[in-house]
Amino acid sequence: MNPAPVTRKLAGVMLALVLCQFGQAEQSVEVGGYTVHYSVVPSTFLQPSVAARHNIVRANNRAVITIAARHERSMKPPSQISGSFTNLLSQKIALEFKQIVEGDARYFIAAFLYTSEEPLTFRIQLHLADGPKSVTFKQAVYAL
Repeated sequence: MNPAPVTRKLAGVMLALVLCQFGQAEQSVEVGGYTVHYSVVPSTFLQPSVAARHNIVRANNRAVITIAARHERSMKPPSQISGSFTNLLSQKIALEFKQIVEGDARYFIAAFLYTSEEPLTFRIQLHLADGPKSVTFKQAVYAL
């Protein structure tokens, strides 16, 4: 038995758990019949091996946002997610999301630079079969 697929799957599960269990735990909003789960955490919450696998730099000024969307009637999840956040200086910073598919799980992650304790306003676009849907939320990230 080749241990590589098991190790990759375990690393993915660990990434999802880490992103959902700390400080600014997972939150969700409803939009167009979808439940959109989001989590924003410092990149230092990730294990070094998981961060390396997803090309995420672990540093005190970097964070990771995770987005997952499920439909109440099992409609297709988003094919793509795009978005940005705005800081206190009204600077708009684009997020570059990367899709992660592991078994039946599909979610999107993006890493970004931040200033600790600064409230950020996130604007996320879900690209769905029936058209785009938008989600907006505010979140501060705290360095450890």
